[in-house]
Amino acid sequence: MVQPNRQASMMQTFAVQVPAGVRSGEQFQASLDGQLTMVIVPNGSGPGSTLHVQIPVRPSRVQKYAVTIPQNIQPGQRFQASLGGQLVWLVCPRNLGPGKQMLVDADSANESNGGTAKTWPPPIAVPAEIEDGEIPEYFICPITGCIMRQPAMTPEGVTYDYDALVEWLATKQTDPSTNLPLKADQLCPNRTVRSMIEDFIAKGPNFLFAK
Repeated sequence: MVQPNRQASMMQTFAVQVPAGVRSGEQFQASLDGQLTMVIVPNGSGPGSTLHVQIPVRPSRVQKYAVTIPQNIQPGQRFQASLGGQLVWLVCPRNLGPGKQMLVDADSANESNGGTAKTWPPPIAVPAEIEDGEIPEYFICPITGCIMRQPAMTPEGVTYDYDALVEWLATKQTDPSTNLPLKADQLCPNRTVRSMIEDFIAKGPNFLFAK
């Protein structure tokens, strides 16, 4: 088993203002240092509140495309998009909709050969103080020791934070927990764990600084 290292993923902290019309428990997209992220409004906050959130510094070898979902596409529906000149089929994630942006795994798109590329909801921007509180163990990435922003599941059912695992696989090519051979294109989003983390942030104690 890989030893957790909270320093393995350097964090950046950003102050984000909750847009008008977005209430406690709801989500909104934000571009933080050029990274598309999903911000969850914790309990007790609302329009105009300032949230201090953290995202990891994205490893240079991790590549995803940001794609805007067409106006006539609803969650679960398929649509075509051009990624770097290559036409691929995408599926709109369940928590996104027309006009929103989604992330597409560059590796799966390159290997799809016209099939359906893997799509990922934007990573979660976690309130800065949440790491200092009590966090359920199954929300913690085995590699970074931090709460997962983008839970990714291996074929064996082990879940890691996507960016940290891709960084690991760039040199190791094995699952950190099982030592079995593993490639980045074998990963898929763990939407169940993600939903639980979103709920934990939205309904748990106030892990934020509000102004």
